[in-house]
Amino acid sequence: MFNWYLVVLSFGHLVVDLGQGVLPILTPLLAESLNLNYFQVGTIALAFTLSSAIIQPVFGVLSDRYSMPWLMPMGLFLSGCGLALTGAVGSYALLLLMVLLSGIGVAGYHPEGSKLAHFVSKEDRAGSSMAVFSVGGNLGFGLGPILAMFVLSFSGLGSVYGVAIPGLLAALIFMFLLPRFKKILTESKPKEKVKGEPAGSGNRKRSVSLILLILYVTVRSWIHAGLVYFIPFYFPIFKGITEPGYLVSTFLIAGAIGTLLGGPFADRFGGRNGLLISMIISLIAIYPFLHLNGNWIPVLAFIVGASLISTFSTTVVFGQRLLPHNIGLASGLLLGFGVGMGSIGVTILGAIADSAGLPFTMNIISVLPALGIILAFTLPDVRNGQFTAMPEEALQPQA
Repeated sequence: MFNWYLVVLSFGHLVVDLGQGVLPILTPLLAESLNLNYFQVGTIALAFTLSSAIIQPVFGVLSDRYSMPWLMPMGLFLSGCGLALTGAVGSYALLLLMVLLSGIGVAGYHPEGSKLAHFVSKEDRAGSSMAVFSVGGNLGFGLGPILAMFVLSFSGLGSVYGVAIPGLLAALIFMFLLPRFKKILTESKPKEKVKGEPAGSGNRKRSVSLILLILYVTVRSWIHAGLVYFIPFYFPIFKGITEPGYLVSTFLIAGAIGTLLGGPFADRFGGRNGLLISMIISLIAIYPFLHLNGNWIPVLAFIVGASLISTFSTTVVFGQRLLPHNIGLASGLLLGFGVGMGSIGVTILGAIADSAGLPFTMNIISVLPALGIILAFTLPDVRNGQFTAMPEEALQPQA
């Protein structure tokens, strides 16, 4: 049955995540305008990551304690307007402030939006519903550079104000719907307590499982961010592909498609199985993607992108089931903190590339899915409120 609430929330997710694709396009122009060095440019990216991703669990805790649906229109407003004002600032300090404000907007939307998506979805279709919500963010990330290039084509930084338009329009829509969102959150109660836990052991098991899940998301983020950032460097030098941008686009678009497929798979076969299959396919596909030639390269780019990001929504639902009474915190940890760790991973992988060479670094990325497979095996089977500490079934359809 069509759920228009999920479509609206996914649209908001798309709009709020446009900034993650807009900022890299703006940065060279801002660096030229303010005469910034590479360290200052890197600090801009770090400021956005810290404010948009790492602090999301804080908003998640606040979202669990207080009903704050107003965070969604506020987040949409700040995410676009913060970046739009970067073209008007005259100092590096003010530039960082605008970037921080934009990032705070992004951080504010995600926990409240994903919590609302959780409440308007049916329990047996939680993965599919979260996939609809998540694919909006995937598309926003990919469409951000297109929006930035279109807006800047008019008069460079002089027309950067245009990047605020989607956020302003979306904020108005969410303000109009705010009374309905408040009613849903008021009437909704936390999902039933997780079953199948011996007394006294449930909290410890859930805590350990949540840590393992965050580690899984961290590994996935390292692989994803490493490929996105290093494909443009690796393929021209070592594979003779002079314009590797189409590989990045193929990889990202495949991720959006994989998200839509991964949610229903997890609903039918279980989230743990979805995480496991994702990493197995990634382990098989990444190495040949980096070392084969010819027409197989874009095909493998699609397979890697689709398989790797197919679990984006699954991990969020997994975390929400591990913390059924802290939906906002679970969402913030897995949408924000875990994903934000990708930026740290790129920094570490970049340092390795500087000292040991880019091919060596890409080979490290190609074997990282093995760690993801190990982590997936250690996770419990959590579906429809069931918590099973040790694996008891594999790839059996849920009745």
